[in-house]
Amino acid sequence: MAEKLFSDFEPISKETWKEKVITDLKGADFDKKLVWKTENGMTIPPYFTSEDRQDKSELLSELKNILPSNENEGMDWKSFQRVVGKDNAEVNTNALYLLDRGVEGLVFDVDSIEDFDIEQALKGISIEMISIGFENVKHPRTLMRDYVGYLHIHGVSLDKVAGYIHFDPIHDFTTTGAMDEEGFQRLSRLISYTAEMPNFKVISVASDAFVNAGANHVQELAFTLNTLVEYIDQLAKYDVEPTEVLSNVIFQATVGGDYFHEIAKFRAFRLLVLEIAKLYDASFDANNIVIVGNSSLWSKSLYDPNVNMLRNTTEAMSAVLGGVDAINIEAHNASYEKPTRQSQRVALNISHLMREEAYLGKVADPASGSYYIDTLTEKLLDAALLLFQTIESEDGFLASFKSGGIQSLIQKTRDQKEKLIAQRRSVYVGTNRYPNQLEVINPEGVQVNHDTVAEVELLLPQRATLQFENLRLKTEKYVHDGGTRPKVFNTLFGNLAMRKARSTFAMDFFGTAGFASEEQFFNSVEEAIQGAIQTDADIVVMCSSDPEYQEHVAAFAKAFKASEAKGKKLILAGFPGEFEAAYTEAGVDGFVHVKTNAIQALSQFQADLEIA
Repeated sequence: MAEKLFSDFEPISKETWKEKVITDLKGADFDKKLVWKTENGMTIPPYFTSEDRQDKSELLSELKNILPSNENEGMDWKSFQRVVGKDNAEVNTNALYLLDRGVEGLVFDVDSIEDFDIEQALKGISIEMISIGFENVKHPRTLMRDYVGYLHIHGVSLDKVAGYIHFDPIHDFTTTGAMDEEGFQRLSRLISYTAEMPNFKVISVASDAFVNAGANHVQELAFTLNTLVEYIDQLAKYDVEPTEVLSNVIFQATVGGDYFHEIAKFRAFRLLVLEIAKLYDASFDANNIVIVGNSSLWSKSLYDPNVNMLRNTTEAMSAVLGGVDAINIEAHNASYEKPTRQSQRVALNISHLMREEAYLGKVADPASGSYYIDTLTEKLLDAALLLFQTIESEDGFLASFKSGGIQSLIQKTRDQKEKLIAQRRSVYVGTNRYPNQLEVINPEGVQVNHDTVAEVELLLPQRATLQFENLRLKTEKYVHDGGTRPKVFNTLFGNLAMRKARSTFAMDFFGTAGFASEEQFFNSVEEAIQGAIQTDADIVVMCSSDPEYQEHVAAFAKAFKASEAKGKKLILAGFPGEFEAAYTEAGVDGFVHVKTNAIQALSQFQADLEIA
């Protein structure tokens, strides 16, 4: 019956659909209105059909055979959590707490724990049942010797042990400038030392340095692949075969906030690793590719931090749909303080919700067959492969990094991202839009700047919201040191819809810098002028419609400037267009609108108010 019903309708081509949309747009430009230009340099149309997949890549068909799945052939992933604590006893208590709440992988930050002792830290933990990871390890060989000794003492078979040691000398070089000259040789020894531990990985290839420095998806994919190839080539000097390298790698991939691109990124990444293996003729089982999706610092915020919980949720879901083997979701407050048990539990429950309530573990590759995601995957794959080849033609990752080529590419991307954030075209809720104006953070002890000096330009991790955080923290420090919080007074007159919309915009705009705002409606322009003169605010914002601005701004500005309100700033909310010069000449000090670079404008307001 259904087949007969649908057969009565003529199939609609993509071109026919586009023609109908163009008609409905009534002359507006289709590309400007509906085509999305991404940070990766791609153009994404608003609609995908089977026509977009007529020339699909055969490589994508391999995904269904290599994505992790459980016994019911649903999506399969493990929940990792970082274990924190000041000493071994506290670490062990916290580890057992996490295990009781369903963690399937414990990651120990070794050098943050005073005199780390494996026997104490792992007390009461069934090693065969979970994955154990070790991060921030200064002496990996010593740690592995102690760990293997611990396993022998407790009768744990080495081939039953799963986990990893995060030892990534290339990553350390990009973030600290210090190159471990014996790092590759130490890695070769670790590979030999753990030969009887097939499920324990000793080479970490991480992408967080790229992502948290502002790289886009194409750069993250390409540079991570370049890093992998660098390890293969460097370890070949110590007679380590490519197959051995690939079998010992765990990919620590960083999850950003661009939901669909993240899904496509993880799918493309798994396929690209497989292509690298083919280049080396490595007899490597693609099902042994292990990818951990880790929370990014870039996508999080210092202000309105509970929003980070929502970001964690969408990021975790995109990683799972992209086919990661494990997710390690940081607590929402981890970027600026030590996580609490409660915040860790909330982060962990994201994974439980996806598995137990959203039933993602019961579905086999839900992203499969999506024209949009398949197209994105293919676009990312092709672009990343091209950039990867470019870096390899320049003698590989280390040579390109030492010459500054990789940093230059990332900086160009970061500058563009920060420009969009400063213009508030790229929105971070709670920071550059919709700030909580009642939120106050003590600026003492908040680290927001980097003062690192090295022989090479470093990839320094930061939040995308850093510019706005610095701006607001500057205001908070001024207030904390005894200054008066800047006040903004919105004078509303005229057209109801426009005055309210522009007042709301202005309050949101100034609130991002920690300025206090209030608004008042006046029945006439004359009353509005008197209200503006009498207020004790530092900044007065006119809020009305364009026609009323043209009629009244000159008189408003001249009367305001001629009064005892000297020293106050008079701002107009809205884009002045051709009247900007006339309004400025009349006495308007500035304009706030959607095209304003908020960072530049607010910094100038702070300077004018002597907020140093």
